[in-house]
Amino acid sequence: MGVNKPASLKALFWKFLCMLLIGLTGAVVIPFGLVIFGTGAGFITYADYSELSTKSLVPVIAAAPEFGDVRLPVGCKYLLLDKSYHVIDTTLKGGDLDRAMEYAATGKITRNLNRQYLLVTRENEYVVLQYYIGSQFINEWLYDHFPSPEILLYILTGINCITVCILLTAKFAKNMRIQLSPLFDATEQIAGENLDFEMGHSKIREFEDVLRSFSSMKDSLKTSLKKQWRAEQMQREQIAALAHDLKTPLTVIRGNIDLLSETELDGEQQLYAGYIKESAEQIGTYIKALIDISRTAIGYQLNLEEVDVVDYMEQIEAQANSLCLTKDTQLHMEKGANLGTFKADKLLLERAIMNAVDNASDHSPKRGTVYMDVQRRDDFLLISVTDEGRGFTQEELRRAREQFFTGNKSRTSYMHFGMGLYIADSIIKQHSGQLILKNSDTTEGAQVIIKIPC
Repeated sequence: MGVNKPASLKALFWKFLCMLLIGLTGAVVIPFGLVIFGTGAGFITYADYSELSTKSLVPVIAAAPEFGDVRLPVGCKYLLLDKSYHVIDTTLKGGDLDRAMEYAATGKITRNLNRQYLLVTRENEYVVLQYYIGSQFINEWLYDHFPSPEILLYILTGINCITVCILLTAKFAKNMRIQLSPLFDATEQIAGENLDFEMGHSKIREFEDVLRSFSSMKDSLKTSLKKQWRAEQMQREQIAALAHDLKTPLTVIRGNIDLLSETELDGEQQLYAGYIKESAEQIGTYIKALIDISRTAIGYQLNLEEVDVVDYMEQIEAQANSLCLTKDTQLHMEKGANLGTFKADKLLLERAIMNAVDNASDHSPKRGTVYMDVQRRDDFLLISVTDEGRGFTQEELRRAREQFFTGNKSRTSYMHFGMGLYIADSIIKQHSGQLILKNSDTTEGAQVIIKIPC
């Protein structure tokens, strides 16, 4: 599939291991090489340099008229005592001084592998010399401001090993991420319900095999979904056609029952005629619901036009007032300033708003108030519809936008199909808007907010 000889994951791990071993070897060799170079160049002493230099000075110190005339090697410190073991002068401090005093008095040394002591007897004085076993810097400034070369060797080796591990691991992880990116992209595309994309490739054999399996699955899924979509499309078209076909005989039934109602009927005949008329109205409602279902599934065709918000909301207010009056509620509308204009399908958006008002009226108490508020904020038109009812339950907040969801069955009539907020949500989504459901902090009733970009 366009990839030449992909490597196996096993080979990739072996390559990483070899690079890691080479890197760690270099991390150890380089500091040792620097120490060897410094020793050869005369910057660093050999490990026994201080011991040999100090021992060679013993006869010189013993014979010198003044101890201060003797030049000690770098790193060598001293303790000058009189014959009563009182300190005359010293360059030692703390524990080193205590150990030197102990060595002068007893000849014993508290165990310290790096620091050793020598006692030199002069005519009127004792001199205890402390020297260092190990490499040292020749330069006094380096000796005073840096650890010994051996300690620096360990520090540099540790830093180099950690750096090598971090760099190689980061490089390996980056390579893995690059090789896995086609797989991540494929899963994101499929999760986003997009099956029309070109599957990527990987240079690792195992990942490429997974991508091939994904590609095969994608093609099979695409074929299956296309068949399912065609079947569902055909089913929706058949439902819509059937709903429209039913309207013709229903019109005939309504016309005949109206003519029959104009004739002289006895009480029993009028009762039966009323049953027929009521049933015809129910059938008409069912047919309208079937048409709504088919239209929302297919998607509404928007006829967008520039709409003046104030004029538009005045028309909505008139219709909402009429609707609320029929349900023994009243409408209270507030409009903000500088509402301006926005683009919308006037008829479809009107239907979405009226569905929200109708839902609020159904759930408001008798002689209650439905509140509408229209504001423009941050390039969005916000139309809020709030009732004084019991508010949304947690389940209704999650599912009220679903098709056929009717919430509390005790408050649902046989003429309600759970389509109002579903249709409103579908229309608003096609306007690139959002239907927000919440409970009002003011009335504690349900609040539906229609958010449309301006």
